[in-house]
Amino acid sequence: MGARIKDALINLIPIKKIRQKVRFEHGTFPYNSISKSVHIGMAKNLKLGKYIFIGDNGRLCCEGGLEIGSYTRIGLGVLIVTSNHNYKSDKFIPFDEYDYKQKVVIGKNCWLGARVTVCPGVRIEEGAIVATGSVVTKSVPRCAIVGGNPAKIIGFRDIDIYNKLEKEGKSATFNDVKDRKWIEVNAHKDYLKFGD
Repeated sequence: MGARIKDALINLIPIKKIRQKVRFEHGTFPYNSISKSVHIGMAKNLKLGKYIFIGDNGRLCCEGGLEIGSYTRIGLGVLIVTSNHNYKSDKFIPFDEYDYKQKVVIGKNCWLGARVTVCPGVRIEEGAIVATGSVVTKSVPRCAIVGGNPAKIIGFRDIDIYNKLEKEGKSATFNDVKDRKWIEVNAHKDYLKFGD
């Protein structure tokens, strides 16, 4: 059965919680790990690659369209918004009945840390990393590392290593990283220095 037909049949289920459960377990999201606590608004506008992970309590507002590339990891509590209110209205304040649809595209091999917010119209290019708690208001270049509110470029991945691994097809699936190994790091960042 084709993905569109399957999705159309799932959309006929009248109870939202049951509809989402069926979609996650039997629907159009194969090969992906999406927490059951993730809320997806207008799922018909969501396009997913393979081997995507989306952590607990995420909210994907897909009114304007959302694409997420293969092997991307999205941490817990991430908010992705794809539309905005018309606050420039001359009829009502703070906004009127119109919303602007603004598609969000997240490339393959990206990593969005916990509690990231992605604003409407943003494009996060392949291999980018978004630091925990960041608010992404502008598009992010390939292999960039961004952080803050608003998110700014704070570095880049080693592009030669990234290109080599990508060429060799070494994007990690869930089976590749399921057995976590921990490395002890005994370092602290000094933000404040006293007595200098």
